[in-house]
Amino acid sequence: TDHITLGILKIEKINLTIPIIDGTSKEILDIAAGKLKGTTDIGEIGNTAISAHRSHTYGRKFNRLNEIETGDVIRIETKDGIYNYEVFNIRIVDPNDVSVLKKSKKESIVTLITCHPLYISTHRLIVQARLLSEQ
Repeated sequence: TDHITLGILKIEKINLTIPIIDGTSKEILDIAAGKLKGTTDIGEIGNTAISAHRSHTYGRKFNRLNEIETGDVIRIETKDGIYNYEVFNIRIVDPNDVSVLKKSKKESIVTLITCHPLYISTHRLIVQARLLSEQ
């Protein structure tokens, strides 16, 4: 299958660099972070939801997402530019809590989603960040 790579997600604090691919099939999530279909394009006003697994190997994918704190920066590099987002909301939700996908009408938000806790995955760890003014 031809996967469309939308960009690279980087979080320096947790030493993370991972490609973002359009879609969240098992195949995609085995190798990358996936942008949920139907969510906003990167950098646009709204809410871009990006999901990745936490693998059992240290430092893989979103393993260390729980170390993120408010104020940390999430960077997304695409062919159109570099987008820096500042984390403002971190929470644990039920897997079927779709409120985290609510689109903002005023700002560009990125929502990172991963399983929580690491081995049981009964819940989801959500990290939301808003786009800082253009670089």
